Amino acid sequence: MKAFYRLSIYHLLLLLPLYATAQVRVAGKVVDDQTGEPLPSVSIYVRTDKGAITNFDGDFSMQLSPDDVMRFTYVGYEKRELRAGDCPEVVRLRPMTVTMGELTVRSGRTILDYVVARLNKEWKRPLTQKKQGNYFYRLSSIYSKRLELAESFIKARSAINLRDIHFMRGLRGQFSDRGFDISHMDSTNQHFLIELAPMTHESDFWNGTFIPFNDERYYHKLYDSQVETLASEDGDSIYRVRLTKNSEPSLHLPYLEGTLYVSQKNWRLLRFEGDMHDLQMKVVGGGRSYMLPIDIHVNIVYKLKRRSTRVDHMTLQIKQDFITTRSILFNVDDDVKFRRLRGKSVERNMLRSIDEAGYDSTLWAVSNIVLRTNEEELAAFRDSTGFMPNLADRRLDPVLLNVRRMLFDGEAVVPLRLTSKSASKGDEEELLH
Repeated sequence: MKAFYRLSIYHLLLLLPLYATAQVRVAGKVVDDQTGEPLPSVSIYVRTDKGAITNFDGDFSMQLSPDDVMRFTYVGYEKRELRAGDCPEVVRLRPMTVTMGELTVRSGRTILDYVVARLNKEWKRPLTQKKQGNYFYRLSSIYSKRLELAESFIKARSAINLRDIHFMRGLRGQFSDRGFDISHMDSTNQHFLIELAPMTHESDFWNGTFIPFNDERYYHKLYDSQVETLASEDGDSIYRVRLTKNSEPSLHLPYLEGTLYVSQKNWRLLRFEGDMHDLQMKVVGGGRSYMLPIDIHVNIVYKLKRRSTRVDHMTLQIKQDFITTRSILFNVDDDVKFRRLRGKSVERNMLRSIDEAGYDSTLWAVSNIVLRTNEEELAAFRDSTGFMPNLADRRLDPVLLNVRRMLFDGEAVVPLRLTSKSASKGDEEELLH
């Protein structure tokens, strides 16, 4: 009997390492410790091969060992480390402490001058202008109890702002409580919106708007700035600079305002969160079209790579009356390579480009870096439009294709355009002088 017990204990000891390395599902929500509001786009780092970003609802989910250490980081908030086995359902991040130390030394305008000078210097490097990044892109739209989802891997030039976008592989789905439904997003070109940033290059779509850093006269004459110095417990310090449109006449053009988070050490742009108001979106459907003024909220997190400020991940949201669209995009350079794929550049319609790029199920595991929301899961797995999101065959259902041809004229559909009241170059010069 003693020999039996000794043998059993010996076997249990052999199994202990297996139990110690067992994977568990760690899921939760990240919120602001003061307001309780969900924090989208929070980075969760475990190790080089394991990480995640919170979605629009602040949610995350990962398969980890209980002893893995999770590091939560979000520019403007205190970093937090948690053992995976001890991670609560709600993770609270504290905003960094506001100090007054540097405000008497540097004005907001001086800080902005340093930031703009650094970005312009980086942009003049030929390698920076040509460097491309690989991204995963998700766009969801809710309209009249109908949700549509588009996901794609894209390649884009990524220094300072995204541009020259190519769709490499794509996936689409729809969910409606009415079953089969005609897509209201079938002619969208919302990929233009992810080109938005406090400084835009090679993005003609934004020429008729006020972007703060596109011209130094904009932020000197049209914007007021408020500066705060933030300090973390581990000694990191950053500037938080709020840019708000002042009372100068604006010719009623759309304008971008928001908050910049800037490294105090080297003037590096770390994050930008802002809003653009009164952009005119052309909505097409049911054989008619109309202009809808929309407000855009954008949040961009940057990284420094090869002496260049690159877009790492971003979220973008439109919420106007009866329609809500949300986009999230994150860098996957270390996970996905497209050496032999040319991709599809966008001509008139980004969704057609996604369809033509095709679907490859082997790539979609990386999409779990950002959870789909519950609504997005419905669109992805309860598809009712004739698309087949989980199959390699990406051809459209013939019935849906015929309906689309009847409703939409490819030559006439230009769903996103600026208002026809855009000022002439002469009017703009008069405003700024």
